[in-house]
Amino acid sequence: MIRIENKKTYCGSGVYIGRPSLLGNPFHIGTHGTRDEVIAKYRVWLWQQIQEQTPVFQELQRLARQAQHEDLVLLCWCKQADRTVPCHGDVIQAALQWLNGKDR
Repeated sequence: MIRIENKKTYCGSGVYIGRPSLLGNPFHIGTHGTRDEVIAKYRVWLWQQIQEQTPVFQELQRLARQAQHEDLVLLCWCKQADRTVPCHGDVIQAALQWLNGKDR
């Protein structure tokens, strides 16, 4: 199972996906648009990374393999406890599930 937790409030261990990690969102709320707009831009950007097989894609592959063997917790500053507000981590989670064949 892959889940996303808030880095500040989660007490366990996980994989940090915020800035400046490889999977951090290069688009900022305000500067590049609303929350929904920067997440949409991130989705396009991440797909380009996958198509071009960049180091970001390699990190996704590593995490997808890890998720096949154990629960994977992704840690981000923007994921809220109630999980009702979208986060770029949701895009990463969907990409990992796709890589593992769960959404194909």
